[in-house]
Amino acid sequence: SQHVPGLANQKPNLSTFDSSSHKSPMAAKRLLEVESKFVFKPSLVVKFQANGGSPAFERLEPLGTHKFTDTYFDHRDVLSNHGIWLRQRKYNQSTTVLEAKVRVSGNFARSTFDEITDRRAIANLIRPHFPHFNDERENFGLQILAKFMTTRQDFRADGKFGIMLDYTDFGHSVGEVELMAEDEERAHREIDAFMARYPWFFEKGKTEGKLAAYCRLRGNDMST
Repeated sequence: SQHVPGLANQKPNLSTFDSSSHKSPMAAKRLLEVESKFVFKPSLVVKFQANGGSPAFERLEPLGTHKFTDTYFDHRDVLSNHGIWLRQRKYNQSTTVLEAKVRVSGNFARSTFDEITDRRAIANLIRPHFPHFNDERENFGLQILAKFMTTRQDFRADGKFGIMLDYTDFGHSVGEVELMAEDEERAHREIDAFMARYPWFFEKGKTEGKLAAYCRLRGNDMST
């Protein structure tokens, strides 16, 4: 396991995991999760936390550190090949969230996702991909693709950008900058400009997400 600077025992903010968020086509336009991954140097985390880089962030708010365990489900990569990732995220014994992340555009490093947490909506999403689908079975009868624990440090920068620093229990670390937005193209432009303002922390280079790294280390390369 990795040393995580500033680890504190705080519960995550679950406000984004709203099971009522899957609305009908006639409802208001959905917010999308627009994100860019980045590589960060652990040696710079303390400076980052203290907002001591140059240039400094206009505003940097720590939102806590927490741990969760993700279990991903699939069958012969059918869902992932269609840009769907089904996972169960467990924060503690009493808080577990089943979620489908649907890629709207992009790749593993720079992407836009639609998030669905309503079980019925998730079932309707994945049913067409399996001829013998049974939504009554646990995890819809799918196989476990991956399971790992993450320690996450959450921040809000410059009043609007979410920054997550993730450390997994299998030795991989990766950062994300995230915006929840209706207009994904505008959000990506804003994220790109934001990261370009602080190159001392957001280094350019090839990044790898947690699930992709997990699968690569086990001989199933998911990179695109």
